Amino acid sequence: MNTLFIVNKAAGNGKGKKVWLQLQQQLTIPYQVAFTEYAGHGQEIAQQWAQQQQDKKLLVVVGGDGTIHEVVNGVVHNEYILIGVVRAGSGNDFARYFHTFSNAQQIEDYVKTTLANARMDAGIVQIGNQRTEIFVNNAGIGFDAYVTKSINTSRLKFYLNKIGLGKLSYAVAVIRGLFRFERFDVMIRSGEHEWQFQQTWFVAMSNQPYFGGGMKISPAAKADDGKVDITIVHGISRIKLLLVFVTVFFEKHTKFKEVTFLQGQDFDLIVANKVDCHADGNYIGIVNQGTNIHCTIQQNAWQVIVKDS
Repeated sequence: MNTLFIVNKAAGNGKGKKVWLQLQQQLTIPYQVAFTEYAGHGQEIAQQWAQQQQDKKLLVVVGGDGTIHEVVNGVVHNEYILIGVVRAGSGNDFARYFHTFSNAQQIEDYVKTTLANARMDAGIVQIGNQRTEIFVNNAGIGFDAYVTKSINTSRLKFYLNKIGLGKLSYAVAVIRGLFRFERFDVMIRSGEHEWQFQQTWFVAMSNQPYFGGGMKISPAAKADDGKVDITIVHGISRIKLLLVFVTVFFEKHTKFKEVTFLQGQDFDLIVANKVDCHADGNYIGIVNQGTNIHCTIQQNAWQVIVKDS
């Protein structure tokens, strides 16, 4: 089987490079390797490789959720590409839900014997006529995207990664944002149903349960059920929101009346204020007042490795 490693050496503030060097020393099977050099490069590499000869290929991502997001965007609906991951990011939410490789031996065993895989859904978020993004884990508007933007423009994540505490960068950014973020109103529609939410902190659109480095924000979400799960946190004070974030790790946030869960195939969101938006932790810009955000799911959109039963 043709095997390509797409390596983000900068992932996890250099963890990607360290993980790759270790893998490289241990691999004995034939393979190709490509290194990402800028934002969006992972998608370009994956697209180019996927367009080559039509046979089964294993594409192993060495990186974090952002790199995985790019790669899956590059191979979505390709019948021949199987996605594997060696975790090397800060949050690693993908690896909390999907099966991943831990070492070179597992990769070699997979290539030589099992090739077990499963087809997964991909989330789609379309912002007016401006932009369409595929997401693997989740997308969101509001506070979580605001925090994502803060992390990406701060040196804090760099220093925390240096001492092996990169996942804390999200928690620190959350606390900072509590006192700066401006809440918004949002209308959500699905079919004949319509909901209005005031003083909203965020709307998370999930294809699997985890976001923000291990917070199980949407416990019922599954990546193969043909549905997108929406979590809305609204009408809650700044201090109580902090309590909600703490309880998310233990799935106790579901008991708060200010946390609403919706599930379906299609949703439209219209915001009354400008809000930030992200997909899989990649900041994708500002959504303007009155812009329609369409969120849906595409079934059987990509293939991921699974444990051989």
